[in-house]
Amino acid sequence: METSVNQDLLAKIEAITQGPNADLLQRFIDILYEQEEEYFSPEDLSEIEVAEEAIRQGDMSQFVPLDEYKNRRGL
Repeated sequence: METSVNQDLLAKIEAITQGPNADLLQRFIDILYEQEEEYFSPEDLSEIEVAEEAIRQGDMSQFVPLDEYKNRRGL
């Protein structure tokens, strides 16, 4: 793994931390940081790629708004 940090990635992270998704990014980073030896499976990565493509195309039909998810889960 490359030890130097990509400046473009750092710029994107900085931009996200200044926006409405800062908490989501923090939770995601915490999950990745705390996991031990358990990485995404090829199936997980495939599903992530499919979701990313749907977002790029503006298809939000497979997604649930966070507030709706919280209400369903009683959070």
